Amino acid sequence: MPSSIDSTAAAQPGDGAPSARSTLTTAYSRSRKTFLLVTLLLSWMLANADRVAMTVSIVPITREFSLGPEAAGLVLSAFYISYSLMQLAAGWLADRFGSRRILVFCVACWSLFTALTGFAGSFAALFVIRILFGIGEGGFAPASSVTVAEAFPRQERARAKSLVIGASFLGSAIGSGAIAALIAAHGWRYAYHAFGLVGIVMAIVLWFAVKESPARMRGSRAAGLFGMLLRTPVVRRTMLIYFFGNVVQIGLASWMPSFLVKTRNIDILHAGIASAAPYLVAFAALNLVGWLLDRFGEGREQVFLAVGAAMMIGFLGLMAFADSLPVLLGLWTLSLVGYTVIYGTVFAIPLKHLPDQSIGTAVGIINFGGQIASGLGPLAIGFLVGMAHGGFAPAFGFLLAAGAGALAVALTWRPGSGIAAAR
Repeated sequence: MPSSIDSTAAAQPGDGAPSARSTLTTAYSRSRKTFLLVTLLLSWMLANADRVAMTVSIVPITREFSLGPEAAGLVLSAFYISYSLMQLAAGWLADRFGSRRILVFCVACWSLFTALTGFAGSFAALFVIRILFGIGEGGFAPASSVTVAEAFPRQERARAKSLVIGASFLGSAIGSGAIAALIAAHGWRYAYHAFGLVGIVMAIVLWFAVKESPARMRGSRAAGLFGMLLRTPVVRRTMLIYFFGNVVQIGLASWMPSFLVKTRNIDILHAGIASAAPYLVAFAALNLVGWLLDRFGEGREQVFLAVGAAMMIGFLGLMAFADSLPVLLGLWTLSLVGYTVIYGTVFAIPLKHLPDQSIGTAVGIINFGGQIASGLGPLAIGFLVGMAHGGFAPAFGFLLAAGAGALAVALTWRPGSGIAAAR
């Protein structure tokens, strides 16, 4: 059995390998597709609202638990430990058994631990609950990619997936604003109870939105697929680009409310509201990226990745010199738009070029790399801010270095280097 995934390979009789265009697409009517997309969108919005809520609530939490910046960084990063590991397991499970049960479990699980966050009575309890919370959210990205593959033909998948993952920005915007308003009115514990209850309702709706997955035929997934994907240059480089991109985006987003409160003297409510605006622009930008990828992106993924990385680091660098809040938010928004180009392209690559039987596993591998970075970014910034006695200059330098890494890898990325057929 070859150790790479060759885009020109076709399945040979009896070898059990899926062909380059093998599919598990099932019958969804147009109205059912719309219902599915809306439900996936709302579910992922909720997931990201639950996640970003900690970036705002960490301000009152640090006061209540007397946490320093290093401990706050650990709380912000704890979620990503289990979240990243769950990518690998959930992607394999969704490929093996279909996406419906995995998706519903994920939403119910993260909603339970969102509600339990409001009962945390110590730093240790909060840290453990955040790790368990990550188990629930960790399976949604790879499982939802399998759902998109089951419901949509290849020529529509970049747009469908961009809409779903765009919920990360809508959820961040809603989460930043809603959690800030709930904290101001009722306290941070109440906010987590409310978000958890909404999530349980969402899990029930999702069960009816997603059709039972098509039966997986024995041998439909190549033996040793996980290892083959890891050995494939495009999968590895895509994962690495996402790693560096997430160091920048998640690190910056996690600490932006604290940065605004500490350096711009903005209260927590207005810091949350100010943090919401860039995400709304990013949602629109990401859906444009999805349309462009479906229309013009075939074989041009490197251009998308490189342009996105250059935008991200260019505007991030200018942020360090911004001396007014409107300019700072404008530059953050433009840097975030650059990230959306990376984000949309990274998730379109497996949906466009991999056989359907391996999409969940591939997305799990790529997202694993990205979420390792999501855990390291806030943690590293917390230590850098602590070492600088509350200053953010070293943190900006760290983020710029990560952005340069994303650009460097993007310039080495090559299309057609073997990600279309698993054998």
